Amino acid sequence: MRTGYLFVVPVLATAVALAAFGAAPKAAAPERKEPMTKRAGVTILERDKCDDAYRLYSSRNSEVAHLIDIDGREVHRWSYPQGKTWHYAHMLPNGNLVAIVKDVMILELDWHGKLVWKKQTRAHHDFARLAGGNTLVVSRRKHTDAYVSPGRQLSYDTILEVTPQGKTVWEWKVEQHARELAKLVDLQIPSWKGFGDWPLINTGEVLPDGPTAKRDKRCRAGNIMIGGRHIDTIAVIDRKTGKIVWAWGPGEILGPHMPTMLPSGNILIYDNGQNASTKVRRYTRIIELDPIAGKIVWQYKADPPGDFYSPSRGSNERLANGNTFIAESDSGRLFEVTPRGRIVWELLNPDTNKRGRRIALYRALAYERDLVDKLLKKHAQDKKQTK
Repeated sequence: MRTGYLFVVPVLATAVALAAFGAAPKAAAPERKEPMTKRAGVTILERDKCDDAYRLYSSRNSEVAHLIDIDGREVHRWSYPQGKTWHYAHMLPNGNLVAIVKDVMILELDWHGKLVWKKQTRAHHDFARLAGGNTLVVSRRKHTDAYVSPGRQLSYDTILEVTPQGKTVWEWKVEQHARELAKLVDLQIPSWKGFGDWPLINTGEVLPDGPTAKRDKRCRAGNIMIGGRHIDTIAVIDRKTGKIVWAWGPGEILGPHMPTMLPSGNILIYDNGQNASTKVRRYTRIIELDPIAGKIVWQYKADPPGDFYSPSRGSNERLANGNTFIAESDSGRLFEVTPRGRIVWELLNPDTNKRGRRIALYRALAYERDLVDKLLKKHAQDKKQTK
């Protein structure tokens, strides 16, 4: 459910976006100074205010994905033990699960955890299933580019289109478009020497047909939106030409994750607040951007801001009821906020390490109750018939 109901409140400027809503009530905010060993499971639940969607997460250093309800009860899980931990897991509408084993492969499991398909590649961070059955995969390979990294080898991102049989039928290489990107936004070229990869693409989303597609052909349906963490940039690739035709971000966001287009045509962005090469802000915020005007029209940040901070990973999703589902990934915390910033649901990851500390996760996703209930009913009936 990467798109959903839109809630937009215009603001005069980026800095006052939150003020238009007011700060989140202190009574609803969790205590952030607690040790990561103190609590687990659902800690905030305002049932009449939160969305009833199921939620999916996969802890780092594991090979398991958990599908839970708003009470924190696990209703299903997928597992495929092979000694290589999952980076990201995403359920498809048919109940299959696609998991990325970082820098190793991307694989698809059926509802029962049986392998359906896999592709050996240096996959990482994201994928998109296309209407025809092919899959877009964010991958990377070692390379030296005279413009971005003269005399120095980096891992450069690529985007692959792969058939169900594992054949690559389309490939896009980011360094070949670095100059196009530099014409649109202010990039640090050559790349900062502290980075071993460039630009660290963590999103590859196929743009839907919608208001922005109709207003601006750069954002037409089928083009690909990417997010580059190391360059503080969101960009759009023209699928037909391969050229980067739109970009935004430097000076506004730091180390972003998961830009996703809403039905309104606005873009929801996880603004982490940390980029070692430029600046460390020390708090994370969620912003909603009008991409044509280049203006932030809504944002969420904690009160005080430092109570919500995930420097290196995270996810955001607009729910059907207008709330926003957020993963404060580095601390293993999931929560849901209303448009006015009130926290109405929170879960602290029950998965712990050997020291009893909550395990971090990369993304968490929401799935509409009707879809999941139908899957649960179908497979329960199938199980009865096979007995």
